[in-house]
Amino acid sequence: MQHRPAGAAVSAFEGSRVAKPLLDAVAVLAEIGGDKRRRLPETIPLAHIERRWRRHVFTNGSIDRTCYELATYFGLANALASGIVWVPTSRIHRSLDDLLANDKADSNALQAHPDVDADTYLHARASILDTALLSVAEGFAAREPMLFAGGRLRFPKDQGDGEHDDSAAAIGALYRMMPHVRITDLLDQINLWTGFAEHFTHVSTGLPPTDMRAFMATLIAEATNLGLSRMAEVSGAGSRRALLRMQMWHMREETFRAALANLTDAIHAEPIAAWFGEGWRASADGQAFYLGGPGEAGGAVNAHYGRDPIVKIYTTITDRYAPLHQKVIAGTASEAVHSLDGILGHESGVDIAAFHVDGGGVSDIVFAVMHLLGLSFEPRIPRLSDRKLYAFEPKSKYGALAPLFGNRLNPQLIRAHWDEIQRVIHALRHKAVTPSLILRKLSAYRQQNSLAAALREIGRIERTLFTLRWFEDPGLRRLVTTELNKGEARNSLSRAIAFHRLGRFRDRGQENQSSRAAALNLVTAAIVLFNCRYLGRILKETKSRGAKIEDTITARLSPLGWDHINITGDYIWSETLPLDTDGYLPLRSNQA
Repeated sequence: MQHRPAGAAVSAFEGSRVAKPLLDAVAVLAEIGGDKRRRLPETIPLAHIERRWRRHVFTNGSIDRTCYELATYFGLANALASGIVWVPTSRIHRSLDDLLANDKADSNALQAHPDVDADTYLHARASILDTALLSVAEGFAAREPMLFAGGRLRFPKDQGDGEHDDSAAAIGALYRMMPHVRITDLLDQINLWTGFAEHFTHVSTGLPPTDMRAFMATLIAEATNLGLSRMAEVSGAGSRRALLRMQMWHMREETFRAALANLTDAIHAEPIAAWFGEGWRASADGQAFYLGGPGEAGGAVNAHYGRDPIVKIYTTITDRYAPLHQKVIAGTASEAVHSLDGILGHESGVDIAAFHVDGGGVSDIVFAVMHLLGLSFEPRIPRLSDRKLYAFEPKSKYGALAPLFGNRLNPQLIRAHWDEIQRVIHALRHKAVTPSLILRKLSAYRQQNSLAAALREIGRIERTLFTLRWFEDPGLRRLVTTELNKGEARNSLSRAIAFHRLGRFRDRGQENQSSRAAALNLVTAAIVLFNCRYLGRILKETKSRGAKIEDTITARLSPLGWDHINITGDYIWSETLPLDTDGYLPLRSNQA
């Protein structure tokens, strides 16, 4: 049952029956209109006042008006975030039913899995969970003294295999053969290989850029954080007005997304990329960028990064270092809410089956959604020993593991909301709604609806199974660490590119910041593709001379180096490049 409050000023708000007192209170305050001369009515809604606010609102036998208003509007903000209250005409604050009723289908939707009923699902997962817990518990009998400290599980530490000096020397010799190149010429060559600039169509005519140097200068200005005015001065590619026109008419979210997909597919097509990963894994990580000038007003202060306001660029890459997606989020935003946007929202042909994130991208709801989508979620969870295990059976059944258990799982809750859960998964699978939009509603407020609680129960099943795998499988721990380290290394490259203005973003609005982040990700992808192509040629050239290159050395190569690329300051184009007969720059001697 929906409730619509009285009063034209708040007619946009609707809500469930539980939100009626809150919406009535909003209507009362809207009627008063902030006029301090008007008193609150004798009878006003009070049921919506949370316990934490009551001692402030009710003082000396009366109602403190200021605190009442604060409690009401804070309650409204939380209700909007959690979906208890909605705005039918809003893109973000629509009701959950409206979001899930979107019938838009996507040709790149994840492969649908056969529908199963709740009882079949619960029976299967309960059996798998019980077997896994019993197996680990039995193995603990002999190892218990070594595995517990202060009632907490101690995870075994893996010994690093290290890197031999001779391998490092061989890898260094290969990197020294990379040709020196300006970032301007690099982008021109990448465009010659892929035609990625053709995706930046004019918003009105649909035609690609006609002045390619002005386009490339604009792209570099955005990616390096230099700005259009300074780029116009140093590059000679066009006036600031010409670069601004290029930015306004050709650089949009959809054109950046299409161009990035083009480069991502090209990276995966490179033979050497197969040495970096299997091609079906991805990882995501957030990178903080400090704000300066006008941009400071749009940031948030995250104590982890100091006292200056920041935004984060949350980037998803494949195990072959190819960027899939990027998104600008608030410096204090939960990364878990946005973690699925990259693997479900990209336009490339890469088919992701496993996903890795660090601690900030982990939540029980993400575990649930990933499993129900048929994807493997393998995060690195900080302080995993502090997380509780969960089971359908009494914890006493699992012997030495008993101190690690939380409350028993609630199958009735999952069963009651199974149909709603399937609607959420169907909408995500067919890309009818952005994952972050759904997860934000399901994760935002502690007084969640029971649908969120049911998803959390499923997530606890999957997190418990993953915890047991993490403990038993050192190969899994090494794999996850390796994949996340790729994201950290990629962040170093992006930091080197966006170095102008002390690396601080000065853009005021999120749209401008998003454009800058998209350009940065695209240039990063271009460098990765350039390095892949030339590393492949270096290996071929080296082997043709009779040198033997071990597979272990090839596997340790990375396409993220930039020492051979002039990224900083020299923004001019070569009239002619010294290309060989195949159209490539000559390789250098490994003694250079």
